[in-house]
Amino acid sequence: MLQIGIAEIHKKPSIIDSLDDVAQIVNKKTKTIKGYFIPFEYRNMIQDAIEEIEYQKFKKRNANMVNSSKVDDTLLDGLDDEY
Repeated sequence: MLQIGIAEIHKKPSIIDSLDDVAQIVNKKTKTIKGYFIPFEYRNMIQDAIEEIEYQKFKKRNANMVNSSKVDDTLLDGLDDEY
């Protein structure tokens, strides 16, 4: 697999245009992989995975909102049942 440094992309962004294979985006100073570049032509192969990742990130970002929106039943005890 091809590895491209963040600094290389910063210096020459057109390097992305020339890629036709999957590549790792690497911070070569710290030797950490920051992400992957996958050409658009492979979108159909990975579309389901992308949607699942987006859904999981959505759930994680909104977990606090979901947990805080639960109705407290004790608040409804004083209401008249006729309405």
